[in-house]
Amino acid sequence: MEQTDTHAGESACSTPISVQSAPTATPVPENTAKSLRMGILFCLIGTLLYSCSNICYKELAVQEVDMRWVLCMKELVCVVCVTPAILFWAVRRQYVWPSWQWIVFLLIGGFVCEFVGARLHLWAIGTIGLIVSLPLLQASNIVCSAGIGHSFLGERVSGRCKLAMGVMLAAICCLFFGPAPSDAEQSSQQIAGNTLLLGGIGAIVAGVAYSVYIVFLRRSSNSRQVPISFIAVEITGIGVVIFGFEFIRDHSYQISALWSDIPAQVWWLVIVAGLFNMIGFLFQITGIRYTLVARAQMISVAQIVVGTLFGVFFYNESTNAMIWLGVSLTVLGIVIVSTPGKKELVQDANG
Repeated sequence: MEQTDTHAGESACSTPISVQSAPTATPVPENTAKSLRMGILFCLIGTLLYSCSNICYKELAVQEVDMRWVLCMKELVCVVCVTPAILFWAVRRQYVWPSWQWIVFLLIGGFVCEFVGARLHLWAIGTIGLIVSLPLLQASNIVCSAGIGHSFLGERVSGRCKLAMGVMLAAICCLFFGPAPSDAEQSSQQIAGNTLLLGGIGAIVAGVAYSVYIVFLRRSSNSRQVPISFIAVEITGIGVVIFGFEFIRDHSYQISALWSDIPAQVWWLVIVAGLFNMIGFLFQITGIRYTLVARAQMISVAQIVVGTLFGVFFYNESTNAMIWLGVSLTVLGIVIVSTPGKKELVQDANG
């Protein structure tokens, strides 16, 4: 059976596209256009699933569960679920193992994500809070993703994507300055100036680290030489090792007591969060195979909207016009970036 390569970096035409030809003059093959739109859809689904996982994290944070243990266990869910499938196909000699170069490449990307990005993310949340840290992280993430994707993958950012990026940054500013006065006063009383500066820098650097990681992920997925299942197990396995080691190191003398004292509700929340995270991760890996890094990362900003709405309706968190303006702008930005025109489809297809 003839297989057609339809990912975003290549054209499915039998005749190569001339370098000198203008993108607007080159028709987009129907199967390529469908693949690019499918990538956007997969990124949207992955973002929604990540949002469901984040809701579980919020509840676990309310119960003051050690987040290093939570991150280790939720990553372990993916390893436990996907590894047997890999071994099954390997025993049947129907699994294509990646080369050691790709394994090392993914190890570097996973280390950047888990050891640098996730650690700084958690530290920033603990230092300056979720309301302040998350907008800073997302802003640096979408800007750096566009720059790094252009520099290392040759991805061109269209005018429509730039418009969506501007709308997203305006939305993030609204969400950053939008907390109710009582929340803002409480934050200002608890956070000193130097601590706020360091925490903000940590959130921004975490966003940069996630941008580097997503470029690694895009390159590995787009190569078609590394199975998606292998990417998922290796990346999450790195998280299991890093956060599991830190948790055991700090609680080595009471580890058995901690395990026996964990309520059943916490276990269920962690397992559900891990399942949402695993399925969302698989959708994300597949989605970025077909769409650009900048577009995928702008779509991920929807996590802020879902988290805000959940906090308002289920935790009675205070809100105001600025926050709702930020939510509305985020939705508008997602609509813009998720509905590329024919010119953008040509640009995506040509890299």
